[in-house]
Amino acid sequence: MSEMRTEEEQIEAIKNWWKENGKQTAVAVVVVAASWFGFQGYQDQQKTTGEAASAIYQQVLTINNSEVAADKGRRSMLLDQLTGEYKGTVYAQYAALFNAKDAVDADDLALAQTQLRSVIDNANDESLTQLATVRLARVLLAMEKTDEALALVLTSPSAAFEAEFEETKGDIYFATGEKDSARDAYSKAVVAAQRIGGNNPVLQMKLDDLAVSN
Repeated sequence: MSEMRTEEEQIEAIKNWWKENGKQTAVAVVVVAASWFGFQGYQDQQKTTGEAASAIYQQVLTINNSEVAADKGRRSMLLDQLTGEYKGTVYAQYAALFNAKDAVDADDLALAQTQLRSVIDNANDESLTQLATVRLARVLLAMEKTDEALALVLTSPSAAFEAEFEETKGDIYFATGEKDSARDAYSKAVVAAQRIGGNNPVLQMKLDDLAVSN
């Protein structure tokens, strides 16, 4: 078809196209705009929530080592607030790790197990997941659930946690009387620690004790 010859023809073509497609186009524009502003609102809300959770967590750190009864009570309240009101933030996972440590100190291993599993199930950060995993393995070992504990540390962690995983693996093997496997795990843990510049005298002692006993 030949090109339109007049401006009138071009205007008429635009009018016809708008009659056929204008409503659909307008709806698409509205949908895109709503999605954009909705996403922006979500991002703003996430930022505000994260900042609030961060401020609460900083308060926890400030009074964490205090022996004052009032501070201990406030610390507990703040941790509960983080795990309850700010579940979707990383600070809720930090709070769960604190709660797990408190539970271990109170000899409530079942509560520690629950708190650590919540971190593993909800954390989006690999380092947090691995930290909670190795701590849970130690809790399960203390509960004499050696099979469950071993299953957790038979995975391949990042270099930062390799020494802890191998040492915990060695502790589990030692507890079950598998001294050769324990020695092998402790040896790997020493090497992994040295690789990242770490020095663990207790770990070396565990390895040396096994060498002496044989």
